[in-house]
Amino acid sequence: MLAIMGATGAGKSTLMNVMTSRNLGDLKVSGELMVNGKSIKRSALAGISAYIQQENVFIGSLTVREHLRFQAGNMKIYVKVE
Repeated sequence: MLAIMGATGAGKSTLMNVMTSRNLGDLKVSGELMVNGKSIKRSALAGISAYIQQENVFIGSLTVREHLRFQAGNMKIYVKVE
């Protein structure tokens, strides 16, 4: 587990957005993304990581399982959970 922490405005969200190619707008990004010393495509990063943004989506009446299903559905991830 890795946590990226810092003061407001330090660039945490910007770093994560660049690494995951989210919310870039007109920003041009170049460079190499590496995990454990090996190059990895940004598209493969999603398969080995999770990015939890600071804006929480929490519905008090849902269980943990229901939250996970809800979020997975938002991301169009459909996996049978027992």
